[in-house]
Amino acid sequence: MRNKVTLAVVMASMLAWGVIPAPAGYASKTSLSKINKEIAEIRAQKKAQQNNVKAIESQIATIKKERGVLEQELVVIDTKRNDIQRKIDKLDQDIEATTKKAIEAQEKLDESIERVAQREILLKTRIKTMYKRGNVSYLEVLLGSSDFGDFLTRMQGLRMIVENDTRILEDNIQDKQAVEKHQQEVEGLLANYKQMFAESEDLKAELDHQFEKSKVIKAELEKQEEHLHEIEEEEEQRLIELVQMEASKVAERKRLESVSKYKGGRLGLPIASGSFRFTSGFGMRSDPFTGRSAGHNGLDMAAPRGTTIYAAEDGIVVFASYMRGFGNTVVIQHNQEIRTLYGHIREGGIKVSVGQAVKRGQKIAEVGSTGRSTGNHLHFTVYKNNRAVDPAPYIR
Repeated sequence: MRNKVTLAVVMASMLAWGVIPAPAGYASKTSLSKINKEIAEIRAQKKAQQNNVKAIESQIATIKKERGVLEQELVVIDTKRNDIQRKIDKLDQDIEATTKKAIEAQEKLDESIERVAQREILLKTRIKTMYKRGNVSYLEVLLGSSDFGDFLTRMQGLRMIVENDTRILEDNIQDKQAVEKHQQEVEGLLANYKQMFAESEDLKAELDHQFEKSKVIKAELEKQEEHLHEIEEEEEQRLIELVQMEASKVAERKRLESVSKYKGGRLGLPIASGSFRFTSGFGMRSDPFTGRSAGHNGLDMAAPRGTTIYAAEDGIVVFASYMRGFGNTVVIQHNQEIRTLYGHIREGGIKVSVGQAVKRGQKIAEVGSTGRSTGNHLHFTVYKNNRAVDPAPYIR
């Protein structure tokens, strides 16, 4: 029976002393290890993503280089095409001029042929006349002179006939040779020009083909580069997301690590020295409402309403709201073992929010009398491993 009573008293005492469970986000070694693992995984993904971006940048650089080479080739090809076109234009002009010369040469040849024909007619007429007269020699003509004067006249006439016949024959020969030579030269030039023209046209056609082919390749490279830029943008966006994830996890780790900074030992006073008086200590006491003996899980520090309440140590705010019995309350987690509670804060007196990192001596609230309270004071509790312990050793 006695053991049952003792057990009941202990349980009642635990309830009175307010055993508060660890909050979400509690900085345990397991959670820190998990975050470190997640950070490592994110960084591995980030590194792989950076390699992906670099690989894409390398591909883009290669394509740009190939495009640059193609553009230079296009410039060279276009220059050659222009040169060939100028050459073709010049050859076309030369062919036109040479064709004109050929026509002129043909006309001259026709004229020469006409002259030769006329001379041949003249010579044939003379031969025919001589035939009708019979076989009369130039000597008989001279000997038939009536006197010396007639002889001279006849000799002069014969000489003129001979000279004229000789000139006719020489002119015929020269006309034929000159015209034929000129015609051969013109025909040779025409044939040469036409061959050069055909070769130039073939070369220009080949250059046109190369130019169009290079343009197609260049367009394809531009398309590939545009596609790679789209992929690069997506990969960079993914990289940004990983960086943001890493930053978020690092911030979370920093928050959890900051919770673990406090290693135990002396805490700061939650109210400035000389601004309060202790009105109730830790342990059993007479309840101010019922008058019965009951456990008290903290220290009561009476102070005027609005007096500043300070964080006893660095930590993270894990509760900042109304709590049954304590009224407006702030709870700060300092490390894996220690957290502190500040109760009976005045209406509107909470100056921090959940998740906020606070420093030792930072203002977190103001004294009031909310909840189960009989006057303005701060209820200050220290929890170690989720159990309320006497705060006095921690603030002495």
